[in-house]
Amino acid sequence: MKNELAKKYDLIPSERKINDFISNNESTLEILNAIEPQLDKHFPNTKFSLEVCDRLEWTTEIKLLLNVHITEEMFFNGMLNHFNEIYAEIEPLIEDMLCPIVLFPKLQNQKYETMTNNCAINLIARTAYFNNDYDGSVEREILIRDIPKEQQKIEIMEYCETHDDIFAPDIEEDLKLDFYDICEILDELEKEGKIVKNG
Repeated sequence: MKNELAKKYDLIPSERKINDFISNNESTLEILNAIEPQLDKHFPNTKFSLEVCDRLEWTTEIKLLLNVHITEEMFFNGMLNHFNEIYAEIEPLIEDMLCPIVLFPKLQNQKYETMTNNCAINLIARTAYFNNDYDGSVEREILIRDIPKEQQKIEIMEYCETHDDIFAPDIEEDLKLDFYDICEILDELEKEGKIVKNG
């Protein structure tokens, strides 16, 4: 399948780099084969790319990003659910391993650093990956509090002042706030210089 990859995906930074990664991670091709029909099901007429990446702040391992190129509207309308469903479909293949592939949203025209832990794009990738990873963690249903955004921002700032590691899923669970609101507020606080990036 290595020779077929370029027909389905853009290869970043090069085909040789992707092939080297696959040669060093024997389960990669099998997982890509399992993921491909799920990509067509969940993201029809969408561009995909493969990218060897050692810049994810939540792991020291080199991973193969399977970038799903989407619009902002798609990102904020069920992206995490789509990723969770895809990981669930390939669970039999990855249940006893650290999956070498990370589904990663790639927003069109995005102009900010996507690899930092506070970035909503990276948070979606991290949350989906670990919800279905071998460590047995599962997505929990959380009763969300409906409070004004300004109050959310105050509570998130207070949370950040008392926690060394700032991750949106943890804030969602502890404060019972909407995940996407948290990501947006974290981005705002970072731009305002009120919080510092993890790592």
